[in-house]
Amino acid sequence: MINLDINCESKKTIDQSIDTIAKKLFKDFKLQVNQSFYRLIDIEFYYYAEDVHEDIYAHQHQAQLESGKWYFHASGIDITFGNGKNFGGILIRALGKVSNKGQQSKFFIEKEIHGPLNVKTEICSNLNGVFDDEPNMFRLIDISQDKQGALMVEPQYIINTRRIGLNPDKETIDLFFSKKHRYVIFPSLKLKNKTQIALDMKVKYPALEEAEINKALGSKFL
Repeated sequence: MINLDINCESKKTIDQSIDTIAKKLFKDFKLQVNQSFYRLIDIEFYYYAEDVHEDIYAHQHQAQLESGKWYFHASGIDITFGNGKNFGGILIRALGKVSNKGQQSKFFIEKEIHGPLNVKTEICSNLNGVFDDEPNMFRLIDISQDKQGALMVEPQYIINTRRIGLNPDKETIDLFFSKKHRYVIFPSLKLKNKTQIALDMKVKYPALEEAEINKALGSKFL
């Protein structure tokens, strides 16, 4: 199990909690959809706590008051991390299908699925038929005790950057539009908005030269 609790003492403790959850999900958990297995490679966090962290971009749907549930919505699929009072949703922006067919140099990822709606389509296409007797297996599984056997390569970089597709006009003051609550790994993959990722990678890893960042991203962005 993963602890999805958020320390709501301040915006800083909320950011720290989100950072911890993101790292844990990337390193220790694999998504199983029946016979197919995936790892999270691009996720976005949305959290609304009254008077402390009022992220207006959070849906604030009743389902997001719960923790550890799947929330299907018009924009994709969330992992919820609410606490009964505050609303939390982790949008899955991209997955990597992991198997022996994938090359080690490509982190054993045989297929990349980018975009929240494409993620939803991929997941639903691997569910059993509507008249099948066999139940579906759709869950996150803890692989922390056997990462090598689970073909889970440890990410060298975990980058937090700006979320995608938000409308800045929803805020009179930029409090959450520029929040770095999108997390990505394996920057050489076909991630969206790589220029912004490069800029934020430079901030997070100041020891890296621009050439090293460009190499990690697979092309020149700085």
